[in-house]
Amino acid sequence: MNEECFELQQCEMEALTAIYSDGDNSQFAFTVDSGTDQISGTVSVEADTDSVARLLKGTEDQDIKYLPPIQLQFTLPPAYPLDEAPGITLSCCWLDDQGLGAIKERLSMMWELERGMGVIHSYIDLLTYDLSPSETICVDLQSDRETVLAYNQTGKRREFEKGIYACAICMEDEQPGKHCMELSCGHVFCRHCLAEYLGMIIAEGSLILLKCPDPECRKSSAQPSISDQEMADLLDASQIARYTRLSEQRRVDQDTTRFAWCPRSGCGLSVECDARYPRLSQCTCGYTFCNLCLRAWHGTNYCEIKSSERILRQYIRVVREAVDSQARARLERQYGQGVLQKMLRDYDQDSASVDFIRESSQQCPKCKLFIQKAFGCNHMQCTRCAAHFCYLCGVLLHHDNPMKHFNNTRSACNRRLFEGLVAGDQEQEGGDDEEANLLIRLALEIFYSDSIN
Repeated sequence: MNEECFELQQCEMEALTAIYSDGDNSQFAFTVDSGTDQISGTVSVEADTDSVARLLKGTEDQDIKYLPPIQLQFTLPPAYPLDEAPGITLSCCWLDDQGLGAIKERLSMMWELERGMGVIHSYIDLLTYDLSPSETICVDLQSDRETVLAYNQTGKRREFEKGIYACAICMEDEQPGKHCMELSCGHVFCRHCLAEYLGMIIAEGSLILLKCPDPECRKSSAQPSISDQEMADLLDASQIARYTRLSEQRRVDQDTTRFAWCPRSGCGLSVECDARYPRLSQCTCGYTFCNLCLRAWHGTNYCEIKSSERILRQYIRVVREAVDSQARARLERQYGQGVLQKMLRDYDQDSASVDFIRESSQQCPKCKLFIQKAFGCNHMQCTRCAAHFCYLCGVLLHHDNPMKHFNNTRSACNRRLFEGLVAGDQEQEGGDDEEANLLIRLALEIFYSDSIN
């Protein structure tokens, strides 16, 4: 090997090592063959964000800011850099063979222009800053999209952690980025506050409130919930398990035409109903059942629960109205007096429960869930579907201005937003504090006056 060339190669390798080697995160490595003194190496080259933006301009992947690195493998021949070009191999998950070939042609042209000097550093600069878009360079993000998205997310997180942010929950103005999280809506909170906020909501079971805690997001009905990935980054295993159970329960309860719970003892998994056979469901545990009566699959036969309801109606009629004593005796003889009387007791208990619920609660006008008010004003928000409604009359209120209903002179609920609130407070305080009662009424008058004006 030419001594001058070998010395130039060693100097170039030392310079590249100083520039690109960074301990465990080294982008550059090379080896020297002990027999031939031939040098070969690998460089991991990450295109800068401006270069990525130019490459992806005009595509639908505008959320991609960081692309996985291009792997540059090189071998230095004996006459490099004076008379021979380095041998190079390029590999990249988001460039096809045509694109890699076009880049190699540009690198070869660069060698011709810089013959006699080390060009590996120039190659790295071109791959980093000058991957100009052209008809020969085709970015293919679909071939290994999961890898691209994961790397992009890691890059964004790495850049985010370099900043300093303010948390709107604890009001700390200088939180380092590594202690914060940016939600998909763009708002930033410290991880500790956000974890406590989400943990409290999951403990209460109010999944409909799992939104960004920023007021602008909370009042927007279009704002999506916090993603599962964001939840997994913040919560511990027990909270994730409870969140998963509640999410599954909510999904099944909201669409009982598509989902049912497996009735097999000890299972309790959710099952998606077979669209071809509306009543047939088969759980992963192997149990096949009817999703109407939740009993073992009975083919085309009627559900037993329908027969029981018919028999119960007949028995109620002959017992309560005493129209046919022989019919009563025949039913008790056929199905058993004890069985029928138990069915009648259960029916009476269920009826009493339904009557109590109807008398002591108000039904959501959107999803029909019965809601009982424990305290507060008569403007209600459903915990299942987030609908706003009036607790007095049950009418659905407009999301953007629910108070308009209580300030409308034509409404039966005009000026009744706080009806029952003052009286309830008086009972708790003993009802003898006239000055406190006067202040409350004055506050209500000011509220209604400001609302009308």
